[in-house]
Amino acid sequence: MVFSDRALEFLAADDQGTYDHLMPHMEAWPDIKIVHRDEHIPIDGTGFAAIGRLQLLMLLQERARDLGVEIAFEHAIASPDEFADADLVVGADGVNSVLRRGHEKDFGTTVGQLDNRFVWYGTGQVFDCLTLTFRENADGVFCAHHYRYSPTMSTFLVECDAPTWRRAGFEAMDDAATRAYCETVFAPDLDGHALVSNKSVWRNFPLIWNDRWSAGNRVLMGDALRTAHFSIGSGTRLAMEDAIALHRALGEVGGDVSAAFARYEEIRRPPV
Repeated sequence: MVFSDRALEFLAADDQGTYDHLMPHMEAWPDIKIVHRDEHIPIDGTGFAAIGRLQLLMLLQERARDLGVEIAFEHAIASPDEFADADLVVGADGVNSVLRRGHEKDFGTTVGQLDNRFVWYGTGQVFDCLTLTFRENADGVFCAHHYRYSPTMSTFLVECDAPTWRRAGFEAMDDAATRAYCETVFAPDLDGHALVSNKSVWRNFPLIWNDRWSAGNRVLMGDALRTAHFSIGSGTRLAMEDAIALHRALGEVGGDVSAAFARYEEIRRPPV
Protein backbone atom coordinates (compact mmCIF):
# COMPACT_ATOMS: atom_id res chain seq x y z
CA MET A 1 0.00 0.00 0.00
CA VAL A 2 1.40 3.38 -1.02
CA PHE A 3 0.62 6.81 0.41
CA SER A 4 1.88 10.13 -0.83
CA ASP A 5 3.20 12.65 1.67
CA ARG A 6 0.07 14.68 1.05
CA ALA A 7 -2.10 11.69 1.93
CA LEU A 8 -0.26 11.22 5.21
CA GLU A 9 -0.63 14.92 5.95
CA PHE A 10 -4.43 14.60 5.78
CA LEU A 11 -4.30 11.63 8.15
CA ALA A 12 -2.11 13.51 10.62
CA ALA A 13 -4.51 16.45 10.53
CA ASP A 14 -7.68 14.39 10.97
CA ASP A 15 -6.56 11.43 13.08
CA GLN A 16 -3.23 11.99 14.80
CA GLY A 17 -3.59 8.81 16.84
CA THR A 18 -3.86 6.56 13.79
CA TYR A 19 -1.07 8.46 12.05
CA ASP A 20 1.23 7.90 15.04
CA HIS A 21 0.22 4.22 15.14
CA LEU A 22 1.13 3.64 11.47
CA MET A 23 4.17 5.80 10.76
CA PRO A 24 6.85 3.77 12.61
CA HIS A 25 6.05 0.86 10.29
CA MET A 26 6.25 2.78 7.00
CA GLU A 27 9.02 2.70 4.40
CA ALA A 28 9.47 6.29 3.18
CA TRP A 29 11.40 8.12 0.43
CA PRO A 30 11.50 11.75 -0.77
CA ASP A 31 11.25 11.29 -4.55
CA ILE A 32 10.18 9.01 -7.41
CA LYS A 33 12.04 7.76 -10.46
CA ILE A 34 11.37 6.93 -14.11
CA VAL A 35 13.58 4.46 -15.98
CA HIS A 36 13.31 4.81 -19.76
CA ARG A 37 15.77 3.28 -22.24
CA ASP A 38 18.15 2.63 -19.35
CA GLU A 39 18.17 6.29 -18.30
CA HIS A 40 17.28 6.77 -14.62
CA ILE A 41 15.40 10.04 -14.18
CA PRO A 42 14.75 11.12 -10.56
CA ILE A 43 11.84 13.45 -9.82
CA ASP A 44 12.12 15.11 -6.43
CA GLY A 45 9.50 16.80 -4.30
CA THR A 46 7.08 13.88 -4.52
CA GLY A 47 7.49 11.86 -1.35
CA PHE A 48 5.77 8.55 -0.69
CA ALA A 49 5.56 5.93 2.03
CA ALA A 50 4.60 2.26 1.74
CA ILE A 51 3.58 -0.63 3.94
CA GLY A 52 2.55 -4.24 3.33
CA ARG A 53 -1.20 -4.70 2.98
CA LEU A 54 -1.42 -7.41 5.65
CA GLN A 55 0.63 -5.36 8.12
CA LEU A 56 -1.54 -2.29 7.50
CA LEU A 57 -4.71 -4.28 8.10
CA MET A 58 -3.36 -5.71 11.35
CA LEU A 59 -2.32 -2.25 12.57
CA LEU A 60 -5.73 -0.79 11.72
CA GLN A 61 -7.41 -3.67 13.53
CA GLU A 62 -5.30 -2.93 16.61
CA ARG A 63 -6.25 0.73 16.41
CA ALA A 64 -9.94 -0.08 16.01
CA ARG A 65 -9.94 -2.41 19.03
CA ASP A 66 -8.16 0.24 21.12
CA LEU A 67 -11.04 2.59 20.27
CA GLY A 68 -13.66 0.05 21.32
CA VAL A 69 -14.72 -1.26 17.91
CA GLU A 70 -16.00 -4.82 17.86
CA ILE A 71 -14.52 -6.65 14.86
CA ALA A 72 -16.11 -9.85 13.54
CA PHE A 73 -14.39 -12.26 11.14
CA GLU A 74 -15.28 -15.42 9.20
CA HIS A 75 -18.86 -14.41 8.49
CA ALA A 76 -19.64 -14.13 4.79
CA ILE A 77 -22.43 -11.65 4.11
CA ALA A 78 -24.69 -13.15 1.47
CA SER A 79 -26.95 -10.11 1.24
CA PRO A 80 -27.01 -6.58 2.70
CA ASP A 81 -30.59 -7.36 3.71
CA GLU A 82 -29.04 -8.94 6.82
CA PHE A 83 -28.70 -5.37 8.07
CA ALA A 84 -32.09 -4.03 7.06
CA ASP A 85 -32.82 -2.95 10.64
CA ALA A 86 -29.49 -1.16 11.17
CA ASP A 87 -29.32 2.60 11.53
CA LEU A 88 -26.43 2.80 9.10
CA VAL A 89 -24.66 0.29 6.82
CA VAL A 90 -21.34 1.33 5.26
CA GLY A 91 -20.23 -0.57 2.15
CA ALA A 92 -16.43 -0.38 2.27
CA ASP A 93 -16.06 -3.86 0.78
CA GLY A 94 -14.11 -3.07 -2.38
CA VAL A 95 -14.53 -3.52 -6.11
CA ASN A 96 -16.72 -6.61 -5.71
CA SER A 97 -18.88 -4.97 -3.04
CA VAL A 98 -21.79 -7.15 -1.88
CA LEU A 99 -23.60 -4.05 -0.68
CA ARG A 100 -23.32 -2.31 -4.05
CA ARG A 101 -24.06 -5.35 -6.22
CA GLY A 102 -27.23 -6.02 -4.26
CA HIS A 103 -28.59 -2.53 -5.08
CA GLU A 104 -26.92 -1.40 -8.32
CA LYS A 105 -30.06 0.26 -9.68
CA ASP A 106 -30.48 2.25 -6.48
CA PHE A 107 -26.86 3.42 -6.60
CA GLY A 108 -26.82 4.00 -10.40
CA THR A 109 -23.78 1.77 -10.81
CA THR A 110 -21.59 1.75 -13.91
CA VAL A 111 -18.94 -0.98 -14.30
CA GLY A 112 -16.28 -1.15 -17.02
CA GLN A 113 -12.62 -1.98 -17.46
CA LEU A 114 -9.45 -0.64 -19.07
CA ASP A 115 -7.75 -2.51 -21.93
CA ASN A 116 -4.27 -2.81 -20.44
CA ARG A 117 -3.36 -6.02 -18.60
CA PHE A 118 -1.45 -6.05 -15.30
CA VAL A 119 -0.13 -8.63 -12.85
CA TRP A 120 0.91 -7.93 -9.24
CA TYR A 121 4.09 -9.56 -7.86
CA GLY A 122 6.55 -9.11 -5.03
CA THR A 123 10.35 -9.43 -5.11
CA GLY A 124 13.28 -9.60 -2.74
CA GLN A 125 14.97 -6.83 -4.71
CA VAL A 126 14.67 -3.75 -2.49
CA PHE A 127 14.22 -0.52 -4.46
CA ASP A 128 15.19 2.90 -3.14
CA CYS A 129 11.95 4.64 -4.19
CA LEU A 130 8.75 4.30 -6.19
CA THR A 131 9.88 3.73 -9.77
CA LEU A 132 8.18 3.49 -13.14
CA THR A 133 10.37 1.35 -15.43
CA PHE A 134 9.83 0.80 -19.16
CA ARG A 135 11.34 -2.17 -21.04
CA GLU A 136 10.81 -3.33 -24.63
CA ASN A 137 11.31 -6.59 -26.52
CA ALA A 138 10.03 -8.14 -29.76
CA ASP A 139 6.53 -8.55 -28.31
CA GLY A 140 6.08 -4.92 -27.27
CA VAL A 141 6.54 -2.47 -24.42
CA PHE A 142 6.25 -3.42 -20.75
CA CYS A 143 5.98 -1.13 -17.74
CA ALA A 144 6.76 -2.01 -14.13
CA HIS A 145 5.55 -0.06 -11.08
CA HIS A 146 7.88 -1.04 -8.24
CA TYR A 147 8.74 0.13 -4.72
CA ARG A 148 9.78 -1.35 -1.40
CA TYR A 149 7.15 -1.92 1.27
CA SER A 150 9.42 -3.44 3.93
CA PRO A 151 13.19 -3.57 4.58
CA THR A 152 13.35 -6.88 2.69
CA MET A 153 10.53 -6.86 0.08
CA SER A 154 9.19 -4.76 -2.78
CA THR A 155 6.04 -4.65 -4.86
CA PHE A 156 6.64 -5.32 -8.56
CA LEU A 157 3.58 -4.73 -10.76
CA VAL A 158 3.96 -5.50 -14.49
CA GLU A 159 1.69 -3.84 -17.06
CA CYS A 160 1.36 -4.01 -20.83
CA ASP A 161 -1.23 -3.24 -23.49
CA ALA A 162 -3.55 -5.92 -24.84
CA PRO A 163 -1.72 -6.53 -28.18
CA THR A 164 1.60 -6.99 -26.34
CA TRP A 165 -0.07 -9.39 -23.89
CA ARG A 166 -1.37 -11.50 -26.79
CA ARG A 167 1.91 -11.51 -28.73
CA ALA A 168 3.81 -12.63 -25.62
CA GLY A 169 1.47 -15.62 -25.33
CA PHE A 170 0.55 -15.03 -21.69
CA GLU A 171 -2.90 -16.55 -22.16
CA ALA A 172 -1.32 -20.01 -22.57
CA MET A 173 1.30 -19.59 -19.78
CA ASP A 174 1.03 -20.88 -16.24
CA ASP A 175 2.25 -18.89 -13.24
CA ALA A 176 5.83 -20.15 -13.39
CA ALA A 177 6.17 -19.42 -17.12
CA THR A 178 4.66 -15.95 -16.72
CA ARG A 179 7.06 -15.08 -13.90
CA ALA A 180 10.02 -16.40 -15.90
CA TYR A 181 9.04 -14.25 -18.90
CA CYS A 182 8.66 -11.11 -16.77
CA GLU A 183 11.95 -11.82 -14.97
CA THR A 184 13.67 -11.88 -18.36
CA VAL A 185 12.08 -8.61 -19.50
CA PHE A 186 13.06 -6.82 -16.27
CA ALA A 187 16.35 -8.64 -15.61
CA PRO A 188 18.36 -5.36 -15.47
CA ASP A 189 16.05 -4.09 -12.72
CA LEU A 190 15.63 -7.27 -10.67
CA ASP A 191 19.40 -7.87 -10.49
CA GLY A 192 19.05 -11.63 -10.16
CA HIS A 193 16.10 -11.58 -7.75
CA ALA A 194 13.02 -13.67 -8.49
CA LEU A 195 9.43 -12.47 -8.72
CA VAL A 196 7.19 -13.77 -5.95
CA SER A 197 3.63 -14.79 -6.77
CA ASN A 198 0.64 -14.47 -4.44
CA LYS A 199 -2.34 -15.65 -6.50
CA SER A 200 -0.91 -13.33 -9.15
CA VAL A 201 -2.97 -13.38 -12.34
CA TRP A 202 -3.30 -11.00 -15.28
CA ARG A 203 -6.20 -8.61 -14.81
CA ASN A 204 -7.84 -5.60 -16.41
CA PHE A 205 -8.29 -2.59 -14.16
CA PRO A 206 -11.99 -2.26 -13.19
CA LEU A 207 -13.75 1.09 -13.59
CA ILE A 208 -16.45 1.52 -10.94
CA TRP A 209 -18.70 4.56 -10.69
CA ASN A 210 -21.96 5.24 -8.85
CA ASP A 211 -24.24 8.17 -9.65
CA ARG A 212 -25.77 7.97 -6.18
CA TRP A 213 -23.58 7.34 -3.13
CA SER A 214 -26.33 6.19 -0.78
CA ALA A 215 -29.61 4.30 -0.83
CA GLY A 216 -31.87 3.99 2.20
CA ASN A 217 -29.65 3.23 5.20
CA ARG A 218 -26.74 2.18 2.98
CA VAL A 219 -23.76 4.26 1.85
CA LEU A 220 -20.63 3.44 -0.19
CA MET A 221 -16.99 4.45 0.16
CA GLY A 222 -13.59 3.53 -1.24
CA ASP A 223 -13.37 1.13 -4.19
CA ALA A 224 -16.97 0.06 -3.61
CA LEU A 225 -17.93 3.62 -4.58
CA ARG A 226 -15.37 4.36 -7.33
CA THR A 227 -11.96 3.08 -8.34
CA ALA A 228 -8.74 5.07 -8.72
CA HIS A 229 -5.99 3.65 -10.93
CA PHE A 230 -3.01 2.13 -9.11
CA SER A 231 -0.59 4.39 -11.00
CA ILE A 232 -1.60 7.38 -8.84
CA GLY A 233 -1.38 5.45 -5.56
CA SER A 234 -4.54 6.98 -4.10
CA GLY A 235 -7.09 4.18 -3.65
CA THR A 236 -6.50 3.64 0.05
CA ARG A 237 -6.16 7.36 0.66
CA LEU A 238 -9.53 8.04 -0.98
CA ALA A 239 -11.19 5.35 1.14
CA MET A 240 -9.73 6.74 4.37
CA GLU A 241 -10.73 10.28 3.41
CA ASP A 242 -14.25 9.01 2.67
CA ALA A 243 -14.45 7.48 6.16
CA ILE A 244 -13.26 10.68 7.81
CA ALA A 245 -15.76 12.74 5.80
CA LEU A 246 -18.66 10.46 6.71
CA HIS A 247 -17.68 10.63 10.38
CA ARG A 248 -17.52 14.40 10.17
CA ALA A 249 -20.91 14.58 8.42
CA LEU A 250 -22.55 12.43 11.09
CA GLY A 251 -21.08 14.71 13.76
CA GLU A 252 -22.47 17.79 12.06
CA VAL A 253 -26.05 16.59 11.61
CA GLY A 254 -26.51 14.35 14.63
CA GLY A 255 -28.70 11.30 14.18
CA ASP A 256 -30.20 12.29 10.81
CA VAL A 257 -28.62 9.64 8.55
CA SER A 258 -30.13 10.99 5.31
CA ALA A 259 -28.78 14.46 6.05
CA ALA A 260 -25.39 12.95 6.92
CA PHE A 261 -25.27 11.13 3.57
CA ALA A 262 -26.03 14.37 1.73
CA ARG A 263 -23.34 16.22 3.67
CA TYR A 264 -20.82 13.38 3.09
CA GLU A 265 -21.41 13.59 -0.65
CA GLU A 266 -21.15 17.37 -0.57
CA ILE A 267 -17.74 17.12 1.14
CA ARG A 268 -16.30 14.35 -1.03
CA ARG A 269 -17.60 14.81 -4.60
CA PRO A 270 -15.36 17.80 -5.49
CA PRO A 271 -12.02 16.11 -4.63
CA VAL A 272 -13.14 12.80 -6.16
